[in-house]
Amino acid sequence: MIRFGIAGIPLTSKGRTFIDSVEETHNLGLNALEVQLLRVNVQENSAEEYTGLRPYDVEDSIIIDVLRQDENGNYKSVGIDTEIEEDDIVQELFWNMARNYDELETGGELAKELDVTLSMHAPYYMDLIGSPDIAEKSINHLRWTLILGKYLGARRIVTHSGFYHGSKKDSLNKFAEVYSDILNEFSPENGYPYIGVETSGKQEVFGTVKEVIELAKRINIEPILNFAHVHAITGGSLVEIKDFENVINEFKKYAKYDLYTEFSGVEFTDNEERRLTAIKHGTLKFETLSEYLIDYPDDMTIISSSPLLEHDAQYMQIIYVRSYFKKMQRKKIAEKPVSGD
Repeated sequence: MIRFGIAGIPLTSKGRTFIDSVEETHNLGLNALEVQLLRVNVQENSAEEYTGLRPYDVEDSIIIDVLRQDENGNYKSVGIDTEIEEDDIVQELFWNMARNYDELETGGELAKELDVTLSMHAPYYMDLIGSPDIAEKSINHLRWTLILGKYLGARRIVTHSGFYHGSKKDSLNKFAEVYSDILNEFSPENGYPYIGVETSGKQEVFGTVKEVIELAKRINIEPILNFAHVHAITGGSLVEIKDFENVINEFKKYAKYDLYTEFSGVEFTDNEERRLTAIKHGTLKFETLSEYLIDYPDDMTIISSSPLLEHDAQYMQIIYVRSYFKKMQRKKIAEKPVSGD
């Protein structure tokens, strides 16, 4: 099955919450949604008013972590699977998409009923091996995305890694170490989504095809194929059907569930992405990918990251269906017996 979906809140959605986004995605005839962790505010507060509650029971915020004093008086994380004590400190996440864990779970259950598969995207600016302050902030954003993704039922969370620091080889090793540490805390075996590391369209940002595949070989992450980013950073290499086939075959070896991809138009100069565009613009053609997909034997999700979001998701869906029926027509004509004289 080929699923088509969008990254973010549908442009046509009157409501701006997670639940509204799921409903509108289904109403648009799409069946995948990438929820974005944007515009969040996290505060550390006294836990006194929440004493005796569990984080899931709090109605006005999402408690993303509970900090408790150890024997030396230092506050350490004890996670959210605990009853809150009076002297604890809670980290409260305020997000415009959902107010509490109940809304996350309700939206996730609705998505299952409507057959809309869910993923999440961590904040777009990430620098996991940058300066200590920036790296800590980025790692926390990734941790929060994994926690939220677990409770709304996301299959994977998608993230950028950040800039190179030192040589590309050293950076790869550092990223592998960071992701490995996060996986020790938030492993898929414990019910968390897979970490999906996305390809990059920028020369200074980690994420060539070779790099994300190498990460997947070393640790249990999922490489995420963003066609526009790959097309840009390789100077427009995705032209023929075989070009799409080759890169898809690289990624499908390490796919979790289905092969997860993102598609949009892209403007680039000298192997450097400038901006994402509507799908009809530029040299990256969905029509060519569609010709390959009609014979693709496995499951795939294609997320529209175009500025036109659902309009381009529906456009891709239409092109795919047209390609499929054209193939069926050609097959029917080829099978039609030739009448004798």
